[in-house]
Amino acid sequence: MNSTKIIDTASAAVANLIPAITGLTGNIAIASAGAIVAPIIQSGVSEIAHQILGNLQRKKVLASANITCETIVQNLDTGKQLRNDDFFKFHHNPIVEENESPASKLFDGSLLKAKEEYDSKKIPFISFFTANIFFAPNINESKAIVMLEILGKLTYRQLCGLYIFYKRNIMPVGRWETRLKETPALQDYYDIAYEFLSLKDSLLIVQNIPGQGIGISDYRISALGKELVATANLSSIPQEDLFRLEDKVNYITSALR
Repeated sequence: MNSTKIIDTASAAVANLIPAITGLTGNIAIASAGAIVAPIIQSGVSEIAHQILGNLQRKKVLASANITCETIVQNLDTGKQLRNDDFFKFHHNPIVEENESPASKLFDGSLLKAKEEYDSKKIPFISFFTANIFFAPNINESKAIVMLEILGKLTYRQLCGLYIFYKRNIMPVGRWETRLKETPALQDYYDIAYEFLSLKDSLLIVQNIPGQGIGISDYRISALGKELVATANLSSIPQEDLFRLEDKVNYITSALR
């Protein structure tokens, strides 16, 4: 089977999800929402289908599209409503001579991120994020694109770390930055320190204001970090991955006391 036929097969598989979105269940609300979302899904998959993809890239794109569709359907089934602003409104883009909407650009971007993502563990969270933004009127187009870019740059372990921050509220990672090099027992933990400290660069964690038992080395998750936790469904990260990282975090913290 050549590349074109492989991609056509992927497009057909995603197209099979469209009836679920368009409301064959008889639910009028889902049918109405499906009429808005289905063309965006079909168009995005059709566009990337014209690219020459390797077999693994095809599987990643298909997995991302499937998870996005399934999440949209789940949201609709639980009574959530699509945002009713201009997020799904198409405008002519004279640069490429095509009609685009914020929703279509976000979905196209998420498929491209999935296609190039070398750690497949991240693909579900990219897909969750895209689907959930369709239901989040408080997050405008510009912010959604920035959040997708941030999500694409984070490692899977950083996603785990961000959720650990969310659960713990406060972590003394500032101490890691100043004292890690002075602690021989922690020389093999630079990679973890790098991942946690890099969350500052994306403004996902912020330094706490000292006082009431809080030191300058303490950091907490930011408002942007909380939004990413919610929209990317980071609560669905497998517990074993969180426990594995938490064990290392606890070891680093105790070694620096």
